[in-house]
Amino acid sequence: MDRNELDKQNPAYSQGQPYEQPVSAQPARAVVYDTMPMKNNNMAIVGMILGIFSLLGCWVPVWNLIFSIGGIVSSAIGLARKQRSGMAIAGLVSSIIALLISIVILLIYAAAIMATAA
Repeated sequence: MDRNELDKQNPAYSQGQPYEQPVSAQPARAVVYDTMPMKNNNMAIVGMILGIFSLLGCWVPVWNLIFSIGGIVSSAIGLARKQRSGMAIAGLVSSIIALLISIVILLIYAAAIMATAA
Protein backbone atom coordinates (compact mmCIF):
# COMPACT_ATOMS: atom_id res chain seq x y z
CA MET A 1 0.00 0.00 0.00
CA ASP A 2 1.26 3.40 -0.78
CA ARG A 3 0.59 6.62 1.05
CA ASN A 4 -2.29 7.80 -1.17
CA GLU A 5 -4.27 4.65 -0.44
CA LEU A 6 -3.65 5.05 3.30
CA ASP A 7 -4.83 8.67 3.13
CA LYS A 8 -8.09 7.56 1.54
CA GLN A 9 -8.72 4.83 4.09
CA ASN A 10 -7.76 6.70 7.22
CA PRO A 11 -7.92 10.53 7.37
CA ALA A 12 -5.44 10.54 10.28
CA TYR A 13 -2.69 9.77 7.81
CA SER A 14 -3.47 12.86 5.75
CA GLN A 15 -2.39 15.17 8.59
CA GLY A 16 1.23 14.30 8.02
CA GLN A 17 3.74 12.87 10.42
CA PRO A 18 5.24 15.16 13.09
CA TYR A 19 8.79 14.40 11.98
CA GLU A 20 8.21 15.37 8.36
CA GLN A 21 9.63 18.68 7.16
CA PRO A 22 7.25 20.93 5.27
CA VAL A 23 8.12 21.39 1.63
CA SER A 24 8.92 25.01 0.86
CA ALA A 25 10.35 26.88 -2.06
CA GLN A 26 14.06 27.44 -2.14
CA PRO A 27 15.10 30.95 -1.13
CA ALA A 28 16.27 33.17 -3.94
CA ARG A 29 20.00 33.63 -4.07
CA ALA A 30 21.58 37.02 -4.50
CA VAL A 31 23.50 37.66 -7.67
CA VAL A 32 27.07 38.59 -6.84
CA TYR A 33 29.18 40.15 -9.53
CA ASP A 34 32.87 39.47 -9.32
CA THR A 35 34.51 42.86 -9.01
CA MET A 36 38.14 43.65 -8.55
CA PRO A 37 39.02 44.37 -4.94
CA MET A 38 40.00 47.93 -4.18
CA LYS A 39 43.68 48.27 -3.50
CA ASN A 40 44.44 50.73 -0.77
CA ASN A 41 47.62 52.73 -0.85
CA ASN A 42 48.19 52.70 2.90
CA MET A 43 51.52 54.51 2.77
CA ALA A 44 49.91 57.39 0.87
CA ILE A 45 47.18 57.57 3.52
CA VAL A 46 49.78 57.60 6.32
CA GLY A 47 51.79 60.26 4.48
CA MET A 48 48.73 62.47 4.05
CA ILE A 49 47.74 62.10 7.71
CA LEU A 50 51.27 62.93 8.86
CA GLY A 51 51.35 65.89 6.46
CA ILE A 52 48.10 67.24 7.90
CA PHE A 53 49.32 66.76 11.47
CA SER A 54 52.58 68.49 10.63
CA LEU A 55 50.71 71.44 9.10
CA LEU A 56 48.54 71.71 12.20
CA GLY A 57 51.52 71.53 14.54
CA CYS A 58 53.90 73.88 12.74
CA TRP A 59 54.46 75.91 15.90
CA VAL A 60 56.10 72.92 17.69
CA PRO A 61 59.40 72.66 15.81
CA VAL A 62 60.90 69.44 17.20
CA TRP A 63 57.79 67.26 16.97
CA ASN A 64 56.88 68.82 13.67
CA LEU A 65 60.24 67.85 12.19
CA ILE A 66 59.50 64.23 13.07
CA PHE A 67 55.97 64.39 11.63
CA SER A 68 56.99 66.17 8.45
CA ILE A 69 59.97 63.93 7.72
CA GLY A 70 57.81 60.86 8.37
CA GLY A 71 55.15 62.30 6.08
CA ILE A 72 57.68 62.94 3.32
CA VAL A 73 59.06 59.40 3.55
CA SER A 74 55.62 57.76 3.71
CA SER A 75 54.26 59.84 0.84
CA ALA A 76 57.31 59.11 -1.30
CA ILE A 77 56.88 55.37 -0.71
CA GLY A 78 53.15 55.65 -1.47
CA LEU A 79 53.90 57.61 -4.64
CA ALA A 80 56.43 54.99 -5.77
CA ARG A 81 53.95 52.14 -5.23
CA LYS A 82 51.08 53.64 -7.18
CA GLN A 83 51.38 56.29 -9.83
CA ARG A 84 49.19 59.41 -9.73
CA SER A 85 47.97 58.88 -6.19
CA GLY A 86 46.34 62.11 -5.06
CA MET A 87 46.73 61.30 -1.38
CA ALA A 88 50.46 60.66 -1.77
CA ILE A 89 50.94 63.96 -3.61
CA ALA A 90 48.87 65.83 -1.03
CA GLY A 91 50.86 64.26 1.80
CA LEU A 92 54.15 65.06 0.12
CA VAL A 93 53.25 68.69 -0.56
CA SER A 94 51.79 69.31 2.90
CA SER A 95 54.77 67.65 4.59
CA ILE A 96 57.29 69.72 2.62
CA ILE A 97 55.42 72.95 3.35
CA ALA A 98 55.19 72.05 7.03
CA LEU A 99 58.90 71.20 7.12
CA LEU A 100 59.81 74.59 5.64
CA ILE A 101 57.51 76.43 8.06
CA SER A 102 58.93 74.41 10.95
CA ILE A 103 62.52 75.29 10.00
CA VAL A 104 61.60 79.00 9.81
CA ILE A 105 59.89 78.86 13.21
CA LEU A 106 62.86 76.95 14.66
CA LEU A 107 65.17 79.72 13.43
CA ILE A 108 62.87 82.36 14.95
CA TYR A 109 62.86 80.48 18.28
CA ALA A 110 66.68 80.18 18.19
CA ALA A 111 67.05 83.90 17.41
CA ALA A 112 64.68 84.80 20.26
CA ILE A 113 66.57 82.60 22.72
CA MET A 114 69.93 84.11 21.67
CA ALA A 115 68.50 87.64 21.94
CA THR A 116 67.26 87.05 25.50
CA ALA A 117 70.48 85.33 26.54
CA ALA A 118 72.68 88.21 25.42
